[in-house]
Amino acid sequence: MSRDLGRNDNNNAKGQPGDAGALVLASEKTERAVALVKSGTDLVKTTPAGEYLTSALNDFDPEQYDSLAAISDGANKLLMLVLAAVIKAGASREHEILAEIRDSVFAFIRKMEPKRVMDTMLVSRVRILYIRSLLARSPELQSIRVSPVERFLEKPNSGRSRSSSRGSSPGRSPVRYDSSTRNMLIEEHIQGFKVNIKAEKKSKLSSVVLKIRGIDQESWRHAITGGKLREITEEAKGFATGNKALAALFVHTPAGELQRQIRNWLAENFDFLAVADDTVAGATGQLELLSTAIMDGWMAGLGAAQSPNTDALGQLLSEYARRVYTSQMQHLKDIAGTLATEVAEDSAQVAKLRSALESVDHKRRKILQQMKSDVVMLSLENGAAPIRNPSTAAEDARLASLISLDGIMKQVKDILRQTSVNVLSKSKKKAMLVSLDELSEQMPSLLDLDHPCAQRHIAEARYAVESTPEEEDKLLEYPAQGPTRETTTTGSETDVAQWNVLQFNTGATTPFIIKCGANSNSELVIKADARVQEPKGGEIVRVVPKPTVLENMALEEMKEVFTQLPEALSLLALARTADGTRARYSRLYRTLAMKVPALRDLVVELEKGGLLKDVKS
Repeated sequence: MSRDLGRNDNNNAKGQPGDAGALVLASEKTERAVALVKSGTDLVKTTPAGEYLTSALNDFDPEQYDSLAAISDGANKLLMLVLAAVIKAGASREHEILAEIRDSVFAFIRKMEPKRVMDTMLVSRVRILYIRSLLARSPELQSIRVSPVERFLEKPNSGRSRSSSRGSSPGRSPVRYDSSTRNMLIEEHIQGFKVNIKAEKKSKLSSVVLKIRGIDQESWRHAITGGKLREITEEAKGFATGNKALAALFVHTPAGELQRQIRNWLAENFDFLAVADDTVAGATGQLELLSTAIMDGWMAGLGAAQSPNTDALGQLLSEYARRVYTSQMQHLKDIAGTLATEVAEDSAQVAKLRSALESVDHKRRKILQQMKSDVVMLSLENGAAPIRNPSTAAEDARLASLISLDGIMKQVKDILRQTSVNVLSKSKKKAMLVSLDELSEQMPSLLDLDHPCAQRHIAEARYAVESTPEEEDKLLEYPAQGPTRETTTTGSETDVAQWNVLQFNTGATTPFIIKCGANSNSELVIKADARVQEPKGGEIVRVVPKPTVLENMALEEMKEVFTQLPEALSLLALARTADGTRARYSRLYRTLAMKVPALRDLVVELEKGGLLKDVKS
């Protein structure tokens, strides 16, 4: 059973983060099997034949017919069309056509059951198609074994047949049908079908009487046999009605093999049928007729509904569907439980574990959704135990912890990336340490299992930041450039891979453009005309000082700083007071830096460190 397999996987996978992928692959089998119970709308393929049958089954209205015979004829023709469509589809596409018309077929049968107009043998054949399709694709049902046919047959007034003790013979399982659980086989008490036949007694007197009446002896014998066969068929039908154990025998045994077993039982238990010399006329024919009569009766009975329940095969299909769902829910629970106990050592393993748990959770939710849409089929058997939905509280908690841990690891990785430079400015180093403190404060959101990983990586990042040399924040100065040509400062400080363009319009001047980017030291670099009005003096490139540079400056000192930058910056940032200028400059720096994707984290760090003096909240 898949549950047992899942447990074996669990034992092998604990403590091995690399097995997460293998466990998720195992859950793929579950997803494929789910589609057999109820194919979702994204999985079901539509065909012209399927669309026609769906419409015909849904639109069939018994009220439009004049008599029960007409209703019966119409209903049975639709059931035969279903069987014909499956045969025409072939083995390769049988499952597709069955899935396409399934809901309509089941609703049609359920609707027509109270009227008792359907040929129950046709109902049985349709049900068996669906059950065998489910059996063929559901590992959860592969180990089901049924009682041998001898358990269902009895000689009259003699109790169990003499061959019933031969259940261990080749091809016959001594194990009884397991009707409820997977791990415990139940010995069911099965009331056998009594085959009431006896040897024909011939007498000279009866022969004389028949001759006097002018009746042919052979014709008279066949007339009696025909009546007896009909009687056996009716008795077999009554025996099979509502008999779920017999339904299991039918779906798990090919029809030809089952009839052969019945024929063998008849030969073993009724000596007058099993003559030693096969050349004796009539012996083989009687075995064939009797076994066919029993098979036909059983088939008709298994498709007959017993109010308020549906037919035995429908009840069996409902039970098997519940078993598949229950097994798959437990299987996913086992996989998620194993993943939830694995220890992640690095960011790659954290991401892998998170992805695996999310995948399993997605499959579990998908099964729950399909169970809701399958409520009609799952409730075919009245009084059936509900499907058990195992609790996933522990797995959900681990997934939430991994999501938080994944976020922490990504921020730690970004901080480590920024420590790859030779020197850090004092303000940037302070902001990075503040960020690490905040990450440490997020530890309560993690499970204890994830604490060591987070603490180790935060400590490594803190050591990397603290061990990186720092320098005071300062304005990098460059020589003035000629006013009549485009100039740039040499060196890596102004090497920008990509420029981003912003246009400003103050209303007092014509609109002007500032190009911004980032250098290899993650500093803001701008390119703009030296002056806003003509003559503009050509473009110049400058590294823009962080707002912290203006922190202790007077207004006049700030103006001096702005003389080294394009006029556009002073036009946008200078205010009447030093505090106003600091606020406007911080706001301008934020606007320019946020335009550059590589500097957005820098803006966040400055905000966290309280180093932006604008009033933006």
